[in-house]
Amino acid sequence: MAIALPAAAALAFSMTPAQAGTGIYCTGEANCGTFYYNSGLTGSRTTFTGSGGINGSINDLAGYKFLDSGAGQGTPVKNGAASFYNGSPTPTTIFFNSYSNGPCDTVAPYTNAKRLVNTYNENASFMFGTSGSHCYKFN
Repeated sequence: MAIALPAAAALAFSMTPAQAGTGIYCTGEANCGTFYYNSGLTGSRTTFTGSGGINGSINDLAGYKFLDSGAGQGTPVKNGAASFYNGSPTPTTIFFNSYSNGPCDTVAPYTNAKRLVNTYNENASFMFGTSGSHCYKFN
């Protein structure tokens, strides 16, 4: 299934270490992370995937929208997510600011963050394969 992406999303892809994928489900890629519009892993969602390492990480979530049906569908992911699922074999860190800066939440492999702490509705970027030293940790 093809997904049309806005120009800002294409620009964000060009700034990542490797091409990322978006959808609503993990697709078997090594990296998989899902942002949810509501707490408790509910509401609309968007899943980002990549081939491993930091591949699939996004420096600026501007232009990405919540894709799945439910509360929040069609609204921006940037500064709009309340919870996150890390379906990756390594930690994933969500950042308050673009380009992996500012307060952060680190989510352990295969772990749910049912309510983000430092980045609740203030998420601007994320990076697969990293664990921030001063981040809130979801284990």
